[in-house]
Amino acid sequence: MLRSVNRLAEIVPRISRRRLWYLFLFALACTNTTSDSNGYCKVDKDRTLHCGSASEEAATDTSDFVSYSCTGGARPDLEQASYNQGVPQGLICAKRGESDGKKQGYCCTAEVTECAYDPAASCDEPRYGFQCRGANRPEMLNPALTCSNGVKQDELINYCCTDTPQTPGCQQSDAVQCSPRLMGWTCRGDSLPKGEELGANKSRADFYYLLCPTPTPAENPEYNNYCCYMPALLPPGGSCVQNTEVPGCAPGRFGFSCYGPETPEKDYLPMRCPEPGFAGRSAEGYPATLYCCDFQ
Repeated sequence: MLRSVNRLAEIVPRISRRRLWYLFLFALACTNTTSDSNGYCKVDKDRTLHCGSASEEAATDTSDFVSYSCTGGARPDLEQASYNQGVPQGLICAKRGESDGKKQGYCCTAEVTECAYDPAASCDEPRYGFQCRGANRPEMLNPALTCSNGVKQDELINYCCTDTPQTPGCQQSDAVQCSPRLMGWTCRGDSLPKGEELGANKSRADFYYLLCPTPTPAENPEYNNYCCYMPALLPPGGSCVQNTEVPGCAPGRFGFSCYGPETPEKDYLPMRCPEPGFAGRSAEGYPATLYCCDFQ
């Protein structure tokens, strides 16, 4: 394929190789078969994957999703990802069916969305990345996915998603008695609440960071309760992060690890820290100044 593009550039010298690549990829995206050096994808016209079943929660029909069969490392959303004046465009796909070592099935949105598959995303396996613009999270467009909270990058939002079923460690619970400005959670073991566990309709990029206090034991000893605060994004230059294991911080109080000169009161306005900070280590094991604070 590279040889063909270069040969064409020699025949038509006034057209740059980059422009030829754009023309080639555009033509490729308009076909029912996509390919790269590691494999190819083609539409599964027999619909053996029953991709419509991936969208039952969204009350859509099978026409909203298209089945693909891919070989090698090819993915339909990777092949058709592009940017139009900085706006991501592409399909949103989830693996469906067992891979036989040669082919892998995918269920993809039938229409191009304002999300693009991001092969360079910093996502831990089995998650992979999408970059989106707008209010719709990837799993709102393809419910076969489960995605992390969005992280803003200028006008775009980055997500890490997986098509592997995930067992949430925490659940939002109105049964946990909290202040009206705090959100109740029940978690199993050492799990901590994450905004992504709010689900596709509630978890927004503007509120991806939860601050949770030292846990309060639930009636079931295998669980803990939390009353968490959902602030806006950490302010620029802010260096205080939550630490639910600050020594001596009683259940219900908010522990912090600060890596810079700021205090939790400066980074998070509702926090009041009556005791001075003391030297210690963060939950991740790094030297930090530790604080125990109260939500006002």
